[in-house]
Amino acid sequence: MPFNSRSAMIKKILLSLFTLLILSAIVLGYLFLKKQEQYKETDALKAIPVNSEIIVQFQDAALLQSKLNEEQGMWKAMSQFEAVKNINQTLEQLHQLLSSSPEGRNLNLNRKLTIASHIVGKNGIDFLFLFPLQDYLEEKQIKLFMESLSRGEIHSKTYNNTSLYSLSLEGGKKSKLHYAFSQGLFLISKSSLLLEESIRQLGASTNVTQSNGFARIQKTIGKKVDANIYVNLKTFPKLLSTKLDPQYRNFVKNFKDFANWTELDLTLRDNILFLNGFSYSDTQQANYLNLFLDQKPVRMEMESILPSSTSMVAILGIQDPLQFKKQYRNYLEKKGELLNYEKNLNLLNQKTNSNPENIIYSILHKELALVFTGKNKDNQFGVIRTKSPSVAKDKMLQIIKGFADKNKHPLSFYIHNYSLDRETQFQIYKLPGNHLLHQIFGSLFSDLESAYFTFIGNYMVLGPSVSKLSEFIHESILGKTLSNSPKYEQYSEYLSAKSNFYFYTSMVKSTPIISTFLNQDLKKRLKNSRETINKFQSIGYQFSSSQGLVYNNLFVNYDPIVDIPPQTDWESKLDTCFRHKPYLVKNHYTKEKEILVQDVKNKLYLINPSGRILWYKKLDEPIVGQIQQIDYYRNNKLQYLFTTRNSIHLVDRNGNNVANFPVRLRANTTLGLSLFDYEGRGKFRIFVPCDNKAIYCYDKTGKILPGWKFGKAENEITGTMQHFRVGAKDYLVFADKYRIYILNRKGQERVKLKHQFSKSKFNPFVLEKATQSHPARLVCTDQAGTIHYCYFDGRVEEKALAKFSDKHYFLINDINADGQKEYLFSDNQSFKIYNEKGSPLLQKEFNSPISYRPSIYTFSHNRKEIGLCLAQENQIYLINNRGDNHKGFPLAGNSPFTIGFTRGKQKGFNLFVGSSRNFLLNYSVQ
Repeated sequence: MPFNSRSAMIKKILLSLFTLLILSAIVLGYLFLKKQEQYKETDALKAIPVNSEIIVQFQDAALLQSKLNEEQGMWKAMSQFEAVKNINQTLEQLHQLLSSSPEGRNLNLNRKLTIASHIVGKNGIDFLFLFPLQDYLEEKQIKLFMESLSRGEIHSKTYNNTSLYSLSLEGGKKSKLHYAFSQGLFLISKSSLLLEESIRQLGASTNVTQSNGFARIQKTIGKKVDANIYVNLKTFPKLLSTKLDPQYRNFVKNFKDFANWTELDLTLRDNILFLNGFSYSDTQQANYLNLFLDQKPVRMEMESILPSSTSMVAILGIQDPLQFKKQYRNYLEKKGELLNYEKNLNLLNQKTNSNPENIIYSILHKELALVFTGKNKDNQFGVIRTKSPSVAKDKMLQIIKGFADKNKHPLSFYIHNYSLDRETQFQIYKLPGNHLLHQIFGSLFSDLESAYFTFIGNYMVLGPSVSKLSEFIHESILGKTLSNSPKYEQYSEYLSAKSNFYFYTSMVKSTPIISTFLNQDLKKRLKNSRETINKFQSIGYQFSSSQGLVYNNLFVNYDPIVDIPPQTDWESKLDTCFRHKPYLVKNHYTKEKEILVQDVKNKLYLINPSGRILWYKKLDEPIVGQIQQIDYYRNNKLQYLFTTRNSIHLVDRNGNNVANFPVRLRANTTLGLSLFDYEGRGKFRIFVPCDNKAIYCYDKTGKILPGWKFGKAENEITGTMQHFRVGAKDYLVFADKYRIYILNRKGQERVKLKHQFSKSKFNPFVLEKATQSHPARLVCTDQAGTIHYCYFDGRVEEKALAKFSDKHYFLINDINADGQKEYLFSDNQSFKIYNEKGSPLLQKEFNSPISYRPSIYTFSHNRKEIGLCLAQENQIYLINNRGDNHKGFPLAGNSPFTIGFTRGKQKGFNLFVGSSRNFLLNYSVQ
């Protein structure tokens, strides 16, 4: 072949090859770009099996994983729960795999993450993870990296034209990741079956976004949130049922008619988790949520009567009861349950010769609730708000009367009286059945035994027994309610005032109740995680109808410090707080102790032993000094004697002024009165030191005694008058700013001290009787805390143990029962005890100042304890002479406290103290 021909042939071949190469490059480039385009358009939701129960989408998987690995906070606590723990472990494993890639681009989790739950097997739950891939090269790089791993062999198989891979992790055969790449998604699961179902779903003509209502709620999602959560309300009950006790499992599993879909936007802070979003309910289906679509949200007011011991409450907000009744019957009809419903009601109608359904709906006003109190599942109550309790009572009595007539019993046979105290009684009525609310309103009340009912304010309360309702009444009437609970008030600020459904639970209280609904495995886990569970201190949830959808609002409050309030016998709500010690006063009728206390708005309250406020009386000024009781008329009836700044008051036990009291003082006082009966014959003498340096003496009628000869002190008087009898002589003793006065009954100076000093302002004189080592003497401290012994012959001796401020408190007592007196000092944050020789026995430091004068309480001849109040910390202490706390202390309180020993009480005592929440607290202490 000629050279030219051969050359031409080679050129043609080269040209053909070059053309083929260009065409191949164009095709490959086109295919590559096409693949890139598919990656960008793939929606992870299309790979979610349509029967998945929960779908969660995070905008940044790396951020989620870092939060779950935080050392503290809510995320850390949540990662201890099984579901979150599984998600965290999977993310951690992926992070370790991808971040250890030896070459190529940085592979990370900084991308959107979609997680879907799915029931696997009979009761197992697993998760599907879906990540979008950036491009084909990233997919290839991940494949190569997975293949290069040295831990065992990667197994693969083809399923629906897609390669599925299985990677063994640390932990052997049981720890595997199954993964695949399809349509620009990286799919991972610990379940190979779930991965296969996801691959099938990608090839299906329909997907979860096309299911009934999904598209509508998807339009409402929040963008700048931590996650978007979708709940399939048709399949979620089955997932929930796997965690329940068998007796509840089937009911919940088959409860697929609540609604269709819910979307919740997750916002997570350190201590609060918020979930907000909408629910869709198809009005053509038998969905329970449809009952509320035409109901306007109502303002919830029930917490004002619910006991503060409420551990869990679910309230239905029903603006139009008759519309609700109609809708509920339609709901039952669509479910095929209306005939059975009507059959049961007809039996009840015949039994009572009335129509209980019509009666209940006619008295229902906006709120209907199921309430749990305490930690016992049996403490369940139904509560109905009424417009008029008197009208509601008359209508409810129709039910009882009809039943009574049929059984030939008088109406009184079904009425029980509960006495909160002598002045306050409640009637509790017995119904002709135990499940009235269940029969009328359905499964929410299925476990409620409502055999009895009573009325508290505008609310009808139904419960299982007279005793249970009595406990409910007692707590509610004393004002110990949810609305007065600071914890509840703090949590409720995250919820709207109006809703159609409201749920609240305190996990510290309700965990034992919740546990009864769970399967054995979860019960065990709950018990083992009790400490962590309690840190999620409260959960609140509500929903409200909104333009054809239902708006949901849920919060979870997390606090690593679990504050379990101490238990009180009762708590009585005052209008405002008080600053002085509650006074125990004697009821001359019952001989029981009652409590007299004044709040900072000058209201004087008398509170009976049950904690109920018998009366309150508005005074013009605060009470100054002590409150005394006298028998003014000498008829064995007692009155309360005290002073305000400008008057002497005498008030009877009904709160009425006695005789010509109040009596105006000659001058103002800042110290209060002293009351003496020298011979014990009812000839009372009332001494009042006033700001003009005079001490006035009055008889019991409030008249000045002409025989009192004392003129005026030399300086400002710093303490009330004290009376001591030594031998046959009476000594009236007080101090001014710079000297001591010891007088006789007429006010004449009986003893003149040879050495005067400035007595400490906050401490009274103490009489030490004569012993072998010294005659009778008065003991006190000066402004610097030096002890002074004042003898009745005028001698004064001193003993300095330490340096104290002029605000110190000083007490003398045989605190350790050794037969010798001890000296007790309280100054700022320090409490000290010395023996009589001056040797220190105890020095105890507190974190804040001791706010008031300590009190000594005698429990037996050899056991005494000291009461202290740290108002800044709202804590009270009861300590022994070694500084050890009495069992259960410190307790909450911010005032001096009083201890009373109740008649008939075998062990322990009652302690009365004010709280920072304006309550008078009655603790029962062992």
